[in-house]
Amino acid sequence: MLSKNLKYLRAQKGVSQREIAADLTITRARYAKYEEALSEPPIEVLLKLCQYHQISIDTLITVDLKNLDQKTELIENS
Repeated sequence: MLSKNLKYLRAQKGVSQREIAADLTITRARYAKYEEALSEPPIEVLLKLCQYHQISIDTLITVDLKNLDQKTELIENS
């Protein structure tokens, strides 16, 4: 779930992997591994990601944000 949410949140902000990585003071390659689910971020980076996206850790790692947004949009439009 984490990797999907990271991709989704980045797309929502309209920023590149390089931009997020720079803000987190990590390499783009390292950040890409988180989005590709090839690696999991250490807690320090996870906290920075949550601050960057203004989201709680539990939501970031357990909730399908894309699906949640789609359901919310359907409810709002009905």
